Amino acid sequence: MAKQKLVEHKIKVDEKITHGVKLPETMFLYAVDTQRLVLTTRPNKTLEEKAIVKEKVKVFDEKSKYVIVIPAKIYNFYRLEESDYTVMVSEKEPTTIIIAV
Repeated sequence: MAKQKLVEHKIKVDEKITHGVKLPETMFLYAVDTQRLVLTTRPNKTLEEKAIVKEKVKVFDEKSKYVIVIPAKIYNFYRLEESDYTVMVSEKEPTTIIIAV
């Protein structure tokens, strides 16, 4: 039986985007629709009610960038490796990150 290689898919986000607010090591990722992913620092009931998928993701601080590890099934569904996407931060909550594909 062949071993399956663990594949991690990562998105890098410049630390400047959160306006100096440090992100935690774990965030909640919500696949809201076919064009948007939302990352929050704590569970969000409104997003949970309408999200297609909810996952916990790991966040690493790496040389003035945050590296967010995205589950393969989500990364592949949104085709992030071949798509242009925009990373935005909520003005009200700088630790809520929106990824628009």
